[in-house]
Amino acid sequence: MTGRSRYDYIDQDLPGGEILAILGELPKRWGRMDRISRLAVVEAGRVLLVAGLRGGESPEVARCKKGGLIGLTRRGSLATDLVYAATLKEGVEMASPTLFSYTLANIALAEAAGHYGLTGPVYAVFAEEPGAGGEDEARRWLDHDPSLDFMVAGELDVYPVSPEDQGAANEVVSVNFKIVS
Repeated sequence: MTGRSRYDYIDQDLPGGEILAILGELPKRWGRMDRISRLAVVEAGRVLLVAGLRGGESPEVARCKKGGLIGLTRRGSLATDLVYAATLKEGVEMASPTLFSYTLANIALAEAAGHYGLTGPVYAVFAEEPGAGGEDEARRWLDHDPSLDFMVAGELDVYPVSPEDQGAANEVVSVNFKIVS
């Protein structure tokens, strides 16, 4: 899904009740997270909740389950990278260490995995046309690692685009996670 209205929480320091219910509890680093990390944490939580994989009141998955997270992305952490690069304009001393910690494509997924206690493989895959959303890769993991019960797999992107590429929108916000078991 592309569009901003459904994903307004990525810009909120304190998300509303619906998002807090998905999260179980506000992640400790929520206030420092970049926008794609917030997107990953909420949307991974949404599919875990719908699938009944969360354990009780805790945001963590049921202790008897082991899962991982694969996210296909077109641009990775590009939006955060650009904001971080802007902090370098005044010199290296002014660069944001908080933003720097989010300049790797897999960090958003690691934030989600940490919040929900996913202990299986967690990584980002760059794909210009993500297509199946990582399902094939998730199935390979499940076929070759009998300790895994499920994988959260899908597509995840937050990146700027030029107006001629996206009409009036200046950004793509897109996520589509599902449970593969």
